[in-house]
Amino acid sequence: MGLLGRQEELAFLGEAARAAQDGDAGMVVVGGEAGIGKTCLLDHHAARAARAGWRVLRGACVELGAEGLPLAAVTTVLRELAREPGPDRLTRLLPAARELLELLPEYGTAARVRAGEDGGARLFELAELFAVLLRRLGEERPVLLVVDDLHWADRTTRELLGYLARTLRPARVLLLAAYRDDDLGRAHPLPPYLAALERLPGVRRLRLARLTRAEVGELVAGVLGRRPDERLVETVYRRSGGNPFFAEELARASGPADDALPDTLRDLLLHRVDRLPADAHHTVRLAAVGGPCVPYELLRRTSGLDETALLTTLRAAVDARILLPERDGYRFRHALLREAVLTDLLPAERVRLHRAYAEAIDAAPDLLAPERRAAEEAFHWYGAREPRRALPALLRAAETAEAMHAHAEQAQMLRRALTVWPDDADPGPDRRETWLKAIMASLWAGEDAASLDLTEQALAEAGDDRPEETAMLLALRAMALTNVGDREAIACAERAAALAPAGDSPGRARVLDVYGVVLLLFGRPERARAVAADAVRVARAAGDPGTVANALVTLGAALAQRGEHEAGLAALAEGRELARRRGDVVRLTRAELNTADALAWAGRAEEAMAMARAGLGTAQAAGLGRTLGTFLRLSVAGLLLRRGDWDEADRAAAAALEEDPAGGPGALLHALRGEVALLRGETEAARERLSLARALAGEHPGMPLVAVSLARLAAEIALRDNRLADARAAVADALPYARDIPFLGWPLLVTAARAEARAHTRARALGEPVDEAWAGRVRELATGLPAPEPLWSAHAAWADAELTPPGEDSTARWERVAEAWAAVGDPYAEAYARTRAAEAAALAQHRTRAADLLRRAAELAEPLRAAPLLDEIRMIARRSGVAVPDATGSPPADDDPLARLGLTAREIEILRLVTAGRTNRQIAESLVISVKTVSAHVSHILAKLGVATRGEAAALAHRLGVFPASDLEPTTPDARASAG
Repeated sequence: MGLLGRQEELAFLGEAARAAQDGDAGMVVVGGEAGIGKTCLLDHHAARAARAGWRVLRGACVELGAEGLPLAAVTTVLRELAREPGPDRLTRLLPAARELLELLPEYGTAARVRAGEDGGARLFELAELFAVLLRRLGEERPVLLVVDDLHWADRTTRELLGYLARTLRPARVLLLAAYRDDDLGRAHPLPPYLAALERLPGVRRLRLARLTRAEVGELVAGVLGRRPDERLVETVYRRSGGNPFFAEELARASGPADDALPDTLRDLLLHRVDRLPADAHHTVRLAAVGGPCVPYELLRRTSGLDETALLTTLRAAVDARILLPERDGYRFRHALLREAVLTDLLPAERVRLHRAYAEAIDAAPDLLAPERRAAEEAFHWYGAREPRRALPALLRAAETAEAMHAHAEQAQMLRRALTVWPDDADPGPDRRETWLKAIMASLWAGEDAASLDLTEQALAEAGDDRPEETAMLLALRAMALTNVGDREAIACAERAAALAPAGDSPGRARVLDVYGVVLLLFGRPERARAVAADAVRVARAAGDPGTVANALVTLGAALAQRGEHEAGLAALAEGRELARRRGDVVRLTRAELNTADALAWAGRAEEAMAMARAGLGTAQAAGLGRTLGTFLRLSVAGLLLRRGDWDEADRAAAAALEEDPAGGPGALLHALRGEVALLRGETEAARERLSLARALAGEHPGMPLVAVSLARLAAEIALRDNRLADARAAVADALPYARDIPFLGWPLLVTAARAEARAHTRARALGEPVDEAWAGRVRELATGLPAPEPLWSAHAAWADAELTPPGEDSTARWERVAEAWAAVGDPYAEAYARTRAAEAAALAQHRTRAADLLRRAAELAEPLRAAPLLDEIRMIARRSGVAVPDATGSPPADDDPLARLGLTAREIEILRLVTAGRTNRQIAESLVISVKTVSAHVSHILAKLGVATRGEAAALAHRLGVFPASDLEPTTPDARASAG
């Protein structure tokens, strides 16, 4: 299982490594809680450095009493150096190195340095010797010195590392240290040490965050060896809080009794609690029963301790890094730590403590704010197993949460209310209404798995004698299935419509409203339009303005999806205004989201952006930040991406992902970030984003928007790698969605057309026959897809240009594509089209025209930092003898990577030597690498180019003209003889 969710951290370390490689020595200190993955990150970066030819030295501090084992990390490193390169080599590098080796018992008197033992002078001497040795080693090749468990470092080790951080520059050395920040009490010496260290030039801190929901999904999949059920991912994520170690342990223990904590994990968590004094231990147990964050006043009234004693116990728990002060109360540092404490309590103890809390609240009703009191009272009477007191409290708390648009809290209260509903109570309308409210609240909270469970239970209770109630429950189940991408949603909605009462009733209107939404989201806009229009008519006749507003939004969105923008925007405006007049912020949010999308498809980007930003404000007010709010953030990020604000688009998507959206919305955000990474040439980051998107979407994402977005990203990554068969395969499953819906179809067809153009270029270069079948299919789909607005006509022109064989009019054709994208306001698409136009002009020997086109393309691509496109621009310029300055007016580099071949810089160099006729052994000697390494590189090159032999690879390079003739000349007499 690879390193998950650490691309930004690895990029940070990579930047520090590049600086050190250039002689700017530095230090990075990595911090994070236990289990967060510090050692994994260090391992990964160390392995990467070793592969790049660095000398990697590793040591770890060792716990031994208050201060760690003296110089444990340093002696480990010295012992490693004593083995390789060995004492003799070390003393040749530095004659005084023998004094350092004497720190090892096997090499001398074991003259260990302890604070105060040999004095500062001896420490300074050893530190200076160690610094000089690292500098000398760095002259041979860069050095990475890794020190783990810095929280256990003794004073001498800390001082030695501080000396290195201050004095190493300039040197080709990078220091990398890691520490556990949840082991640092108030008296621990590390925090002030790190604060002083951070003020030094070249020292940077890096704190590891917990994993997102998608990353936990990938981790669970890696542990289980299969795609996990969404409920399991949600459970592991919630309980682990995103801590990788906790998540892995919970995933391994998942099974029939997966609510139980694994013994090893529980023991680990309770170890710190068990070391507390008895009174503090009691307070921690009381706080665990009190809830995720327990108010101080409640603790005071239930603890049985006087205030001084209670504060003493709380201080002990805070110093032990178990509790954290928060507002007017205390919470556990990690939710799983609270869970472990709860599992350590006897059931009767938990019931007794819950009752104590509930009675304390009843005795002092003014102790808490009204909204807080309702939730706390419900929580504790429920925990006290007093159903007749819990039920009214839970229903009151649910009403309070509903008024605040706190959907998740409302859903939780209603679910609990249903479980404590007395068996002898009349189930009547109140209970049926509670089922419906619980399901709706779960849907708006984004808790789709809970919604499905609730509808299943409610349907079983409804039976067959209440068809109207059953119809509504089936409609809500269809909505939940839609949210998880299950195409069974359509059949479920159809059954609901068939069961709905005849005539113009509110019940029928609401079922039809949901049916229309399901059809819309599953890519059936024509059918959705008809059903939504019917829902509008029935709702108006039944006097249900809320359903009228929602159905108008569905109708408008369906019209806009088909390219009927004016009619669609009119219906959306009517629905939006109706929702606004009623103060219905939930339906208003949906109206603003769909209006923003319709405006974007109509090419009215600025209006779309304003509408999406307004929608975000409404979504927050409606408590929909994690559901509809995520789609609105996605709209904003997509608009930023199109207009060339790539950094801002990536930041917007990253900020949205901090809410940890589940399912399709989260998948789409990861896909957008993957697209930005790919456009910038960060292929590995794009691959990770695609993997995270797939983890959230599930194995078979049924929602067309998700399926198409992931297929496009997968295909574009395959194109970057020159894996044309994989690109076609990625597109194939999603192509049916390209038939009727422009906003889905055109971007997918452009990617499909690019794959066909690349395949034709390769076939011509290798002199192979051109397979027209796929191109014909793409062309057929493009012919049948409407392109009513400038945005879609620009896509249509792009696809047509890719599919048209090169000819005399190629330059003009691509220039028309560029103008279309300039009118839309997409600088990247315009730059791409001008690059293709320049390529055609260069082939036609129109060098002046090619030069003008390339310069304009470079001007557009440079601010975007679109590295692969810039590489391609420079390659075409070099091939055609045209000088293309970059945005600062500097001439292009001579060693631009050949982006269109999808090769790394090393692979490009090896391909050049293969093309020049060198054998693997000659290449190995030339590049000072092993023959085995060359062979592996050649295999990768053949796979990326889609050819079978070295000869075919050389032929392809010759035909594409990627290397000037001078680059292929032998550089040594031996090579000349071999080549001849």
